[in-house]
Amino acid sequence: MYKKPCAVILFVIVASIAFAQQPRNTAPQNASASQKFALVIGNAEYTGLGRLTNPVNDANDVANALTTLGFTVDKVLNGSLERMEGAITRLKNRLSASTETYGFFFYAGHGVQSNGENYLIPVDANIPNENYLRNRAVSVQVVLDDLNEAGNSLNVVVLDACRDNPFGWGRSGTRGLAIVSRQPADSIIVYATSAGQRASDGQGRNGLFTSQLLKNLTTPGLEVKEVFNRTGADVSSVSGRQQVPAVYNQFFGTAYLGTLPVTFEQGTVSTAVGALEISTITAGTVEIVGAAINEKIELPAWSSLPITKIDAGNYRVTMRYEDGKIEEKTIQIGRAESAKLEFSYNPIVQPVPLPSPPAQRQREATPDTRLWTLGASAGTSFTRPWLIGTVHGTLAPFNYSFLDIGLDVGMLRRALRLPGPG
Repeated sequence: MYKKPCAVILFVIVASIAFAQQPRNTAPQNASASQKFALVIGNAEYTGLGRLTNPVNDANDVANALTTLGFTVDKVLNGSLERMEGAITRLKNRLSASTETYGFFFYAGHGVQSNGENYLIPVDANIPNENYLRNRAVSVQVVLDDLNEAGNSLNVVVLDACRDNPFGWGRSGTRGLAIVSRQPADSIIVYATSAGQRASDGQGRNGLFTSQLLKNLTTPGLEVKEVFNRTGADVSSVSGRQQVPAVYNQFFGTAYLGTLPVTFEQGTVSTAVGALEISTITAGTVEIVGAAINEKIELPAWSSLPITKIDAGNYRVTMRYEDGKIEEKTIQIGRAESAKLEFSYNPIVQPVPLPSPPAQRQREATPDTRLWTLGASAGTSFTRPWLIGTVHGTLAPFNYSFLDIGLDVGMLRRALRLPGPG
């Protein structure tokens, strides 16, 4: 049910899933794989606090998505305080190597707040009261301060928390996570739900927020702020507006996830320009042909390809799927028009026919002579040239008598050893 507590914190600090950041007032550029680093932590097996359902799944799936997008990923599952702090230090050092680096920090697990400060809880933490949090848990603000000191280009922080205190103690700790008071420059901080509200644990493999985030992270060509705008809208819609994420933006540049948006322009930009968004259910290669354009782009399943600028005109768009299926459509783009094209092919496995029973196979292999021999026939190999019309059309290997006309009794005569005529 929706109100089930999730006790999951999706904590994304520092930047960019395959973020290609644009320096201010310049064209967007793609960051190389050597400039993108991620730390993913999923804590579920807590000592004395019970087991959480989704953090490990969330961490594994986010790590896979980031790897696909070109990140070097450091993953910690069921981390102790020592392992978590060590991994955070490694991330800071990697990000400090260049001002052009992008980082991504993801945390799923228990988290609490005390006196306005948020803490991430290691799986082996022994915290009898709030006074022990500073020494036995990871301070979110300390993490943010470390990443801010790294001087990298973009910090993204996502908190997907159920906002329940698993310890059952504390004054302010019972109200869950607090808004970060000192937000780093060039950062985007996202809360999976509004302050004081619970985040859903979801109905499947991932928490509600994480499931929607994963879908938007892998959509090609989305600007980073649009990723979280869409994720927030999706979470709100799926939950019936019971869970509404909050986004706090201190990043004023332009950054993209994975690949840059596709822009088709011939020569100087004409005023007769439109936009096209292509979506598909099944993964494949989309080919766009029209005017001077001949482009091929790989699209994952359940994704869309936004083309921000494309000259007005007619285009042939072809989707080629891995199973050999091809879909082809044509579309006309008008001036200043935004068009959408959807490919809905969904491969269905055809059922394999069951083998026929032995008796049926025998009937299929052996023709039914009654059906084959119905009709009239004439024989010329007889002693006398009688025209024989038989019921079955059987040609007996011996003579027919005059009485045989119209009735095949040859087999009967053979069985009785009766002499034939003449």
